[in-house]
Amino acid sequence: MSNIHSIEFRRSHSGEIDSILRNLMSLQGVTAAAIIDSDGLVTHIHRDFEVNTDALGASVQIVFGAASKAARHVGHNLANMVICENTEGYILLAPVEAGFMLALVTEREALLGRVRFELKETIPVLKKLFVNFL
Repeated sequence: MSNIHSIEFRRSHSGEIDSILRNLMSLQGVTAAAIIDSDGLVTHIHRDFEVNTDALGASVQIVFGAASKAARHVGHNLANMVICENTEGYILLAPVEAGFMLALVTEREALLGRVRFELKETIPVLKKLFVNFL
């Protein structure tokens, strides 16, 4: 079976991914939602502010990689999510499939538990899309 998909198939899945990111953006305090590939390139993004997508993508892969390595060193095996608390808010990172990551940026006032819950609920949906998309 070929891994090459038609343009319509890819466009449809890309639209579904964009819809998921828009839904995440509707959560109180979420200011950016992005998909980053294994090379650190942002493939999809919705945001309320200007951001250097190259720097964001590279940083996401580096931070998640470092957290995953730390988890292995202490016997925790795989990292499922990384939450970075900052002065102005949070950055939440979670692996999707084949090296792709979901990154959410929030304001300080975001309801972190709600955002975390929605992120965890979203990952299986994205995984199904990415299995067919790749």
